[in-house]
Amino acid sequence: MGKDFIRFIAGAVCPSCKELDKIAITPDDQTIYCLNCDFKEHKPVESTVNKAKPSEAQVFNMEDFRPKKS
Repeated sequence: MGKDFIRFIAGAVCPSCKELDKIAITPDDQTIYCLNCDFKEHKPVESTVNKAKPSEAQVFNMEDFRPKKS
């Protein structure tokens, strides 16, 4: 993938502006952001994401980017 390639999270709704399909994820998979407004959310450190093999597709869940409720 090229550096300028934007990866979108299909079907995601921005929690700030409520626009559909405007949420993208950074190349390092650590931040999601909205292309329509200034929303940005970083992935918590304690999150456990499935470590897919390089040949397998990676699946992201927007809940992985939300702080865990106690």
